Amino acid sequence: YNRALVIREEKLGPDHINTARTHMNIAIVLVDDQEKYDEAMEKYNRVLPIYEKEHGRDSMLTAHLLNNMAVTLKKQGKYEDAMENYQLSLPIQEKLLGMDNQDTVNTRNNIAILKEEMQTK
Repeated sequence: YNRALVIREEKLGPDHINTARTHMNIAIVLVDDQEKYDEAMEKYNRVLPIYEKEHGRDSMLTAHLLNNMAVTLKKQGKYEDAMENYQLSLPIQEKLLGMDNQDTVNTRNNIAILKEEMQTK
């Protein structure tokens, strides 16, 4: 992914949507495989304004990114920030996927679990 990122930044520019997608893929690897949460959050924060510009604030890609950010923030123990991202993602999912969609239900469940964890800390 890093090699692809260099090529895309050179050929397409740093703010191109395909460059942003490469940052997103790298961030996922950083979280899932390497537990490098700070680096992943840098990538996610770089991608968010590009996704919002290209796809809109209320797109599923933006909601998915916000969810990924929430998961990463929770793993870092940044519960308030994680909650904020879940709460930004949920209405988008409810609007586009419906109240009973599994992704929407999972996000509601993640919010409930996070609220419980915040109360015990």
